[in-house]
Amino acid sequence: MLRWLWRRRQREQAGRKRLLIALARAEEALIETHVANVLEIIDAVGDEIPLDRLLDLYLDALEPSEPRATIIARRVLARLEMGEEARGGRPQGRPRSREEQAR
Repeated sequence: MLRWLWRRRQREQAGRKRLLIALARAEEALIETHVANVLEIIDAVGDEIPLDRLLDLYLDALEPSEPRATIIARRVLARLEMGEEARGGRPQGRPRSREEQAR
C-alpha cells in the first residue's frame, strides 16, 4: 500500500514539474512577442516619439502586469543597446571615450 502511494505522489510531482515548465515557456514566449512588437513599433515611428514615451504608451495600452511590463521594458532596452553595439554606436549608459568627445 505504501509503495502505491509513493508512486502516485512521484507521478503528481512529475506532472507539476511539467506544468511549471510549460507555464514558464508560455510566459517567455509571451514576453518575447511583446518585445518583438515594441521593436517593430520603434522601427516604424523612428524618432517621432521618445523611447520612454513609446514604451509607456505600449505598456499602458496592453496593460500587462507590473512585473511583466518591467521585464518587457528592460528586454527592449537591452536589445536596442545590443543593436547599437553591432552598428558601432555608443551603447546607452556608457560614458563617451576621449576620442568620441574630441570628434
